Amino acid sequence: MRLRTSKTARWSAIVILLLGLSACSGSDDEPPRTGGATTAGGTTSGGVSAGDFVLQTVAPLVLEEGSPNGVNIPIAVSRSNGHSKTISVSIEGARDEDERSITFNTNSAQLSSTQSTGTINLSLAIDDLPILAQQRTFHVDASDGTETARIPVEINISPVDAPDVYLLIGQSNMVGFSGDGTKLAGPNGPDEPHPRILQLNATKNDQFGVFTSEADFTSVSSNVIDANRIVQAEDPLHIPLDPNNTSGKTLSYIGMGLSFAKAALNNTANNIVLVPAAWSGSAFCSNADGPNGQWNAQETDDPNLGNTWLFDRAVARTNLALAETGGVLRGILWHQGESDANDRCAGQYLANLERLAQELRVQINPDRRGVELRTGGANIPFVLGTMSQGIDENGDLSDFWPAKQLIDDAHRILPSRINHAALTISDDLTPVNGYPCGNENCIHYGPAALREMGRRYYDALLRAAANP
Repeated sequence: MRLRTSKTARWSAIVILLLGLSACSGSDDEPPRTGGATTAGGTTSGGVSAGDFVLQTVAPLVLEEGSPNGVNIPIAVSRSNGHSKTISVSIEGARDEDERSITFNTNSAQLSSTQSTGTINLSLAIDDLPILAQQRTFHVDASDGTETARIPVEINISPVDAPDVYLLIGQSNMVGFSGDGTKLAGPNGPDEPHPRILQLNATKNDQFGVFTSEADFTSVSSNVIDANRIVQAEDPLHIPLDPNNTSGKTLSYIGMGLSFAKAALNNTANNIVLVPAAWSGSAFCSNADGPNGQWNAQETDDPNLGNTWLFDRAVARTNLALAETGGVLRGILWHQGESDANDRCAGQYLANLERLAQELRVQINPDRRGVELRTGGANIPFVLGTMSQGIDENGDLSDFWPAKQLIDDAHRILPSRINHAALTISDDLTPVNGYPCGNENCIHYGPAALREMGRRYYDALLRAAANP
């Protein structure tokens, strides 16, 4: 059998041929041995003849993504007229896409004259991106060196039954400051909640009543509404849903998270769980006007940089969502930079951002993909976006001063510095192009821009997953 592995997809299937040791007695009725893996199908009464032996056909089988045992393809041959040659068994995909990330043993398996049954085991690890239900066709060949019998085997692949979890971090534009009254959440409105899009019911960003000490940033009681930890996602995502309020959230502004999730729905069979963990005015830099916590992924002696508390909170909230849902971390969305655009900290922004992206991949608890996906270069897409360049009657944000230009440069450079990162360009989302600014001034994107940014973030996530 051949070995062929896709360079672009992360998940894999492992194929092992387990030969049965049954003696060939001339009987065609001996059932194949299937071991401990799932066999949703089996050999049928038909077969393909090749001279003096017949390779039995196999009914369609079901393989679940991430199943620890995989699925067994039963192999059974029957011989006649004293056939005693060794029969070699191999497998290959009917099309290139059928072999995508499927691994085959390079050595053809042998059925000796005393063997009539065997098992090919396929297992499929969880992909980096969600997959949809699909069917793949494989060809199993049995050859005695002179004659060859070939049968098709249909494998019905079902996606892993685990929600897709996305972490939302950064400052005000990730929170969403679209302006009061800009949410359009009525039936068929662009901000209407969707039953398959959920969120961690995170507490609001209150540095005076909730997040006053280091311990508050990681405690469960400070970070989630315990009575309803996972709820249907509704803007604004960073405001919790009151379990006693059956009419939903009363605040009427939006962010990009719900638009992002709606863009992702068509490519997943599972629910989507959003983890809101951004904070307006937050930074890596110590900032008297910002929250008590900062985004540094590691403690630092630099007096210009702050603490790790917001980073720690993002990890804690993601861990909560993974534990509550059994989900898989599919991506990290970051939008920030304005609060670091100063002479004290802008020069360190790229290194700080690179460290944050890699350490989030390391420090968030493993999910069903396993501990091997907790490395700095793991394929957990990290997506970031450019800062607003809007102009309106409240101000002109189109011309970045030197420190802010350093931040913009860092955003554009980062995807070349770390694996599986991508940038969304939002330079055109300005009033002159039909995208009014958000709350107070053009430092904040407006509702139309945020909805478009959500869609662009999803497109960028797909690019990040493919960016080694």
